[in-house]
Amino acid sequence: MTFNQDLLSENIEELIALKGLFKNQIDTNEYQEWEKKLDGTIDYIFTNNHQNYELLFIQINTLTMELREIWMNYVQNITNKHLKSPPLHIIKNLPQSNKIDFSYERNIQPDFLENKVSLYREVPSNWEISNVLCSSGMTAISTIMQSYFAMYKPSLNKKLVISTWRDYFETRVLTDLYRNELIEITNYPTQEEFFDVIEHTDLFFIELVRYNWDLEVFNLNEFLEILSNSTPNRLRILILDTTLSGNHHQLEKILSGLQYFPNIIIIQVHSILKLDQQGLELSNGGAISVYTLKDNVAIPSAEAFAGYLRQVRTILGAGLSYQEIALLDNEFVFNKNKYSDYCNLIYENNKLMAETIHTNGIFEKVVYPSLFSEVDWAKSPFVVFHLKEDHLDNHGFLLGVLSYEVKKRKINFYHGSSFGFRDSRYEVIIPNTSENKGLFKIAMGVRKGIDLLNIIELMQEISDYKDFSELKASYPTVNAIRFDTK
Repeated sequence: MTFNQDLLSENIEELIALKGLFKNQIDTNEYQEWEKKLDGTIDYIFTNNHQNYELLFIQINTLTMELREIWMNYVQNITNKHLKSPPLHIIKNLPQSNKIDFSYERNIQPDFLENKVSLYREVPSNWEISNVLCSSGMTAISTIMQSYFAMYKPSLNKKLVISTWRDYFETRVLTDLYRNELIEITNYPTQEEFFDVIEHTDLFFIELVRYNWDLEVFNLNEFLEILSNSTPNRLRILILDTTLSGNHHQLEKILSGLQYFPNIIIIQVHSILKLDQQGLELSNGGAISVYTLKDNVAIPSAEAFAGYLRQVRTILGAGLSYQEIALLDNEFVFNKNKYSDYCNLIYENNKLMAETIHTNGIFEKVVYPSLFSEVDWAKSPFVVFHLKEDHLDNHGFLLGVLSYEVKKRKINFYHGSSFGFRDSRYEVIIPNTSENKGLFKIAMGVRKGIDLLNIIELMQEISDYKDFSELKASYPTVNAIRFDTK
């Protein structure tokens, strides 16, 4: 990829498109002043020959974050007028001319947003769907689990058997909390072991791309074949965490593959903070979509199951707040086309990063799903790097080198966790401090341009060092970043 004027134009056009999504929603002096700044930047980009592309990209990024702040301020001016338990029959407004009513915030029902979720789902005509929104992805998973435990009522004579193929740290901790003598929860290290227990499993929990050091891709085709040929004499629950898979979640394929397997409830769950908000990170949230075959009276319908989830959500206080609902009341959240475009750009940039870094030096392996799988759902919004000399001291020194080079080269590349994936970020995750090992991860952001090129160039240079002794010799003044392992 060669950096040029066209690439700069693409980035300003992305911001113009983002501005258009707020059109006719914000009418404040703050927003009008922001529009003038944007217009000035646009005029400068298209009427001048540029020598300092870095400053223009910084300006575009600054304008984007300012637009986010303006939207959040605008929403707060609406929601701050009401108590958490407002008087009944007083109109509570939302930004897009919607209105919502609630007696106290814990029981607020975001019906219009839940209906909107269906607009970016592909649902065959013989299936029905009902959606539930929670305060986070983990809260959504917990609400599903607790609700089904109450429905199933496990006992010594009727244990609930749960089989999982997942590795997200918080999900592992959550399932550990629920494991007891009546609820058998097993996470299988291999797919072969997982497939062997399909016949005897009541509830499946699957990540299509397993969140671990190898980003393993689930063999969905084999799973659907085995499950559809298993004994359909009892209710099964299939939960799919599609957070990493984004718009490649394969629900249409799954629903089609199980259309003759009647006694099943399929539940899709994902964090809406990650890929649903154009990287603006307006609000935490978790979306649950429940699917059941129509006209099957032997099992709860999607609407009945979702209705029970909503009751449990209210009891637990696990729903979105008034302000969070208002922040999500815009034109791009749950917009199928905007969502797909955003996901595809993220996946494309991370794939490019993974493909251009070699493993002849300090990195033993570069992991990205599409490097070892050709299935459509082999996608991830980040890349995992395995160090040949994998211990925390080396991870800390690598972070120190990156911090030094980022400042020196003036790259928009940040040390921190990745949620919305608008900016490019890097971090080290420490799953178990006793092992003295880490997981180095880079999440490439949505934008193409000089930062993308500079980050890839930097990582290529670092990957050329044959070992950490050579890297340390080249950076004698750099200090390793220390980890808090307490």
